[in-house]
Amino acid sequence: MRLAVVHINAERGSEPYTEMVTEVFNRVKRPETEIVHRWARLRRASDTVFGYPYLLNAVDVIHNILDAGRSGVDGAMVACSGDPGITEARTLVDIPVVGPWEATLHLASSYAYRFGVVTVEDRAWAETCHSLIARNGLLDRCVGVERIETPSAKAFTEGFGNPDFVVEDIRRQAGKLVDRGAGAIVIGSAGLSTMAAAAGLHSIDGGIPVFETLSVGLKTLELRVELTQKGGLPPTSRTGYTQRLAEADTDRVRALFGL
Repeated sequence: MRLAVVHINAERGSEPYTEMVTEVFNRVKRPETEIVHRWARLRRASDTVFGYPYLLNAVDVIHNILDAGRSGVDGAMVACSGDPGITEARTLVDIPVVGPWEATLHLASSYAYRFGVVTVEDRAWAETCHSLIARNGLLDRCVGVERIETPSAKAFTEGFGNPDFVVEDIRRQAGKLVDRGAGAIVIGSAGLSTMAAAAGLHSIDGGIPVFETLSVGLKTLELRVELTQKGGLPPTSRTGYTQRLAEADTDRVRALFGL
């Protein structure tokens, strides 16, 4: 199967991160799965913690998924723990579309009664994680959200070359959540997830699972593609908010806004 992975940052300047992501995906994907990488236009990862660039970037993600679907891929996911644009993208394509954060939260809640979230140092993104937990109906299962102490500017530059100090920071914050009753840890950042996976951080305290969102997102996408292609399920519900927008109307609205 051919799967599109849409990154929320521009390709140029993201080479170390893309290389690490590819290595992580190659460990977990099925041998026959081909990954097609696509990139949005934001050039600074720090922009994603602000509402305005995040909203515009979500529109870019949606169109990347639309174009990927029209090119013939079997499924698509966004490589971001904020799941930008996934609900809207589902209305435009006839393939499964996965948000890794949504997928990981629900998987973690099937492993443990209560989970905790470790995310980046930025308060704005921590609040985004919290709001998405609420949106997914799992707030009562979450013991809390802990931010790492390493500033994002350092974590997402030096960390891609040597992730050990970032991973140790993740461990410290995860320990706080375990002390509050978490039986599973979810990493609320695609970048932190990639570093944790590359460093082999899969569990702590002798059996508490640590979920990194990108691998879970990819495996969920593989599953949903097979459930559609072999099991006969539609790619998503076609009632309510995710009802299909006709191709002609999609192009009409896109042209209206110059997109």
